[in-house]
Amino acid sequence: MQPLLHVEIEDITSWPRDFFEIAIEKKNLLVSYHREAKHIDALCREDVVLRCKPPKNIHEDEYENLVRRLEDILNLHNIVSYHCTRLTEYEISEIRRGGMKVLSPELVQKRLINARDQNHLSREEYDYFVSSSQVQSNLSHERSRTGMSWLCPNRSTLKECSGVYRLFRSWGGEALYWGHEKDDQISVTLRRIGIPCIVKCSLPFRDAEPYHPSYAKRFLSYLISGEVEYPDPPAEFDMRIRRDLIASEVLEIIDIFNPKFGEFTDYKSWDEQCQIH
Repeated sequence: MQPLLHVEIEDITSWPRDFFEIAIEKKNLLVSYHREAKHIDALCREDVVLRCKPPKNIHEDEYENLVRRLEDILNLHNIVSYHCTRLTEYEISEIRRGGMKVLSPELVQKRLINARDQNHLSREEYDYFVSSSQVQSNLSHERSRTGMSWLCPNRSTLKECSGVYRLFRSWGGEALYWGHEKDDQISVTLRRIGIPCIVKCSLPFRDAEPYHPSYAKRFLSYLISGEVEYPDPPAEFDMRIRRDLIASEVLEIIDIFNPKFGEFTDYKSWDEQCQIH
C-alpha cells in the first residue's frame, strides 16, 4: 500500500509518481486537446451557428479517459491548501489543539465571547456585534460561506494582494468585516485584534470540493501551462470543505512574524491600500 502523500498543485515533485509518469507520457495528448479546444472556441466566436452545436474535439474521449484514470490516483492522497485569516494567540492554540471549524453562527459567537473575555473587545463592541443585523445577514444559510471553510491550493495566489489582504487585515473573517469596512470605528476594532496567519492544511481529495468537479484536469492544466496559454479549466482555483478539520489536517499555522509568511505572500511589496499589520 502506497503512503499517503501531501500533494501541492504547484510543486510537481510532490505529485504521486504514477500520476506524474502517466501525465508526462500523455503530455502530447494534453497539448493537442487544449489547442484543439481553443481552435473550436475561435470558430464558435466567428460563427454564431456553431455556438449551438460546436464540433467535437477529436481528442476529447482519450482526454476524458485519462482524466478519470488520474482522478482515481489523486483520490488516494491529500491536497495541500491554504486558509488566509487573522487569529488571536488563543485561537491559534485552539486550532493546533482541536483543528479548524467551519463557519457557523456558533463559531462566530464563541469567537466573540472569547475576544470579549480576553479584553480584545469592550462590552459595547461585543454587544454591537452580537446584535448586528449585518452580521446575522452575513451568517444566513443562504450565503455561500456558512457551513464550510474556503481554502486556496495555489501558493502563488497568496502573493495576489487584492484577493487575500482583507482576510489578513480584519479579524473575524467575512462574517464580521463584510459590510463594516467603511465604518471607521468598527473597522479599526477588527484590525487591532489578532495577527495575520496562513493556516496550511492537508485534506483528502475526496472530501474537498473545487468549483470544477475534476482535480485531475486542474493538475494537467498546470503541467502544460508552459505550452498552452490559459488552459481550461485553469490551474488556479479555490476549494471548500463542508466539515471541521481535525488537528492532524492542519500542517502548520504561519503567522506574520514567521519568515515563511513573507516568503509566501511577499506582503511588504504590496500596494499601500493592501498593507496589513
